Amino acid sequence: MKFSRKAKREASWILLFTICLALVYILTFGDGGFVQLRQYRAELRGLQMENHSLRKRYEEYLEKISRLKADPSEVERIARERYNFARPGDIIVNLQD
Repeated sequence: MKFSRKAKREASWILLFTICLALVYILTFGDGGFVQLRQYRAELRGLQMENHSLRKRYEEYLEKISRLKADPSEVERIARERYNFARPGDIIVNLQD
């Protein structure tokens, strides 16, 4: 069976169009495609923000530790507030709620 030159050209264009359509689908929705890339970037931004806040908390804790090591009055203040410690001679008054 012989095909005309026009029929061969149309068949090749249809084949090329189908291949291009398949490639666009794979690049958009396939594994590692643009949709998945957007999801990964959004997840990365969230993790970077969480990392930044955790790093800030870590630095605050380091500063608090250094204050506790260097300043004995800071330890005393925390003991008084948190554990209701008193110095000798202090009067403690307990109030009911």
